[in-house]
Amino acid sequence: MRHYAIDPDTAWAGLRLAVALLVLLTCPIALAQFGSDALRAPLAEGAGPGRSAARDVAGDESRPPPNVAPAEAARRAAREYGGRVLNVVLEDGPGGPYYRVKLLDGGRVRIVHVEARH
Repeated sequence: MRHYAIDPDTAWAGLRLAVALLVLLTCPIALAQFGSDALRAPLAEGAGPGRSAARDVAGDESRPPPNVAPAEAARRAAREYGGRVLNVVLEDGPGGPYYRVKLLDGGRVRIVHVEARH
């Protein structure tokens, strides 16, 4: 009876190849489920659990639309808290619409909320 020894490097290379093939074969299936727009949608437009996207807040008839522009909310947040504005997203909260402003100050990211109505 003859015994064959398997080189560990060869075994790992085969495993890596098998995983790469599996990923290549399943990615098109996953992309087809989510649609092609899933890759193009900016993160700022996505809404988290319990939150509405900006276009949903503006189109909601039960609440008045925001009358503060995103640029004004960014200026207010930067003036009050300092730092560089990274992102401004319109959110809908229990008290009405507000802007979630992400600021970078001294290497730290700070998220502040600015009222979207005067």
